[in-house]
Amino acid sequence: MSAADNHDFIDPASFRSIDSLAIRDTHPGMLNMDRVRLHVQRAIERRRYDGPIDSDDPTVYLIHSRCLIADGDEHRVTPAGLLCFGYNPQEVLPHAVVNLTHYRGTVPDSTDAVHIERNIDGTIFDQLARVEEYLSKNTHHGMTIRPGSFERVEIDEYPSVVMRELSVNMLAHRDYREIHTAARVQLFANHIEWMNPGGLPEGVTIDQLLVTQKSRNPVLFSILWESGLIEGVGQGLDTVVAVLAREQMQPPRFEDMSHRFFVATVMGRPLETFYASDIYSRLSDRQRRILAIIRAQGDVSTSDIVAGFGGSFTQRSVQRDIKELLKIGLIQTIGGSHMTRYRLYDTPPDQPSLPL
Repeated sequence: MSAADNHDFIDPASFRSIDSLAIRDTHPGMLNMDRVRLHVQRAIERRRYDGPIDSDDPTVYLIHSRCLIADGDEHRVTPAGLLCFGYNPQEVLPHAVVNLTHYRGTVPDSTDAVHIERNIDGTIFDQLARVEEYLSKNTHHGMTIRPGSFERVEIDEYPSVVMRELSVNMLAHRDYREIHTAARVQLFANHIEWMNPGGLPEGVTIDQLLVTQKSRNPVLFSILWESGLIEGVGQGLDTVVAVLAREQMQPPRFEDMSHRFFVATVMGRPLETFYASDIYSRLSDRQRRILAIIRAQGDVSTSDIVAGFGGSFTQRSVQRDIKELLKIGLIQTIGGSHMTRYRLYDTPPDQPSLPL
């Protein structure tokens, strides 16, 4: 009996994250080497990679970064390698997709969906590009007047950095062992939700979220950092909180749904903030509050609006304001005459030129 027989040993694989384990029956030919070369080149330019390289052999980088793992005389691909550089990651990881749904209202109602895009595939970079493209095209961008001056400034319903950080966070930290569900992005009339399969990493709670630095997929995280999409462990959500506070928007809401989903929710700006002159500047305080009630609650009746004021205004006075908001095109009616409800228009009315 050797001395070693008297000791317990730890399997080296127990120290490895799920994204760095070799996948059986995979091979380097599944990876796009041109994409790897471009990634390494740009990572070096950003001064985010100083490891071994060989311009003629990208596998040097892939092995060093644990995208390829030696298996005897061959190499196997890891989940991180497939997700970042694979020609077709979903051939091996069919669940690694994103579902994107856009609703007219404020709750998930399939009869109210204006766009459903299931199984967005490709690499993580492809998925991020598609999600960003859709959110940017289908949220509001405009101008407002800087307080105390006539200076026009650009304004977004959702800051682009917030949408990017939460989209990256969703894919970088999702549990890729969850094979029966996809990551989800849901765009509503007044907010966006990012849903990350698997909940928070073990040992992390909502209360600790902004102070705990823990990555479920460190190899994936490292590649995203090299690409410039991530600044550092724990900094993404901090950035979201800081940007929303600076923009004087509502703070984000984070939820851990029974360790099955981690959900991040961001409320958009009220549409009336996009134009501080002309139509919006002429609204009364009560009309602005009516818009805020509709934006917060979604489709509402006159009685809902009266209740939102706590009974401080009569139904007749509220109806006068509703009529004016309908006339200028800020809200629209839905339902029949006996079930009339009101919702915001998806697009604000055209604005006259702002003063120079």
